[in-house]
Amino acid sequence: MCKKDLCEQIIALVADVTDISAVEIMSSNKRPDVVDARYLAIFIMLQKGVKIYRVAEFMTMTERNVYHVQERFDDRKDYGDPMLENYYNSVLKALK
Repeated sequence: MCKKDLCEQIIALVADVTDISAVEIMSSNKRPDVVDARYLAIFIMLQKGVKIYRVAEFMTMTERNVYHVQERFDDRKDYGDPMLENYYNSVLKALK
């Protein structure tokens, strides 16, 4: 599977489990639930081996922003929406 297809699949799965549209996840919306979904999608993309520059390109954001997500995901998981951990596990299970 090519990396773009993997990224699209991850966005679709995150949209499904969080009930936030793929369009919103890909947008610059700052609503906390949308930001959590975006962080989740980016973090999983990175875990699945997609390079930072490719994630940045796919998400239309800077590489620095992707680094920021990578560094801060655990904080959002610990102090943000308590369901984020469940969403994370659901997406990983669906990807297997």
